[in-house]
Amino acid sequence: PLFAVYAAEYALQSGVWTAIGFPVDSASARESFYQGSNWSYQIGVFISRSSGTLFTAPIWMLWLMPFLQTVNLVAFYLFATYHYWYDYSLFVLCFYVGLLGGSVYVHAYTRINKDLPVSVREMALATASVADSFGILMADVSGLFIQSCLYRSNGVDGAVVSCPL
Repeated sequence: PLFAVYAAEYALQSGVWTAIGFPVDSASARESFYQGSNWSYQIGVFISRSSGTLFTAPIWMLWLMPFLQTVNLVAFYLFATYHYWYDYSLFVLCFYVGLLGGSVYVHAYTRINKDLPVSVREMALATASVADSFGILMADVSGLFIQSCLYRSNGVDGAVVSCPL
């Protein structure tokens, strides 16, 4: 779940959120949205990571949250392309993105610590750490292409790579 949730949420941050602004053709408006979206996201992460002491999420929920995060990625991509929900109220969804990402993080590591025997726990923790790092790496690379496709669909110049679609 860590790979999937991080791949989706960091693709949002590095790709989609960089291409949203009101108006979209204003670099300062895009920067303003990007900063606000990341503040909202970080507040969600802080709250959800603090929940690890209150309860432990069941396994099925750990697999549901990456799916919901992927839905967020698709939804934000559509919002950024078609502008049918396109204002600062999107910060509420950015907060939700943070809640999901932080929850998977804290509860995955908590479950590893609680559920696995000591003999394999260290390996499992290391494997989970590698998985979330690879998710972030994949998201950052794909985020470049996501941003370029959104820039193209909105008539914005300045993408680092070309949209492959």
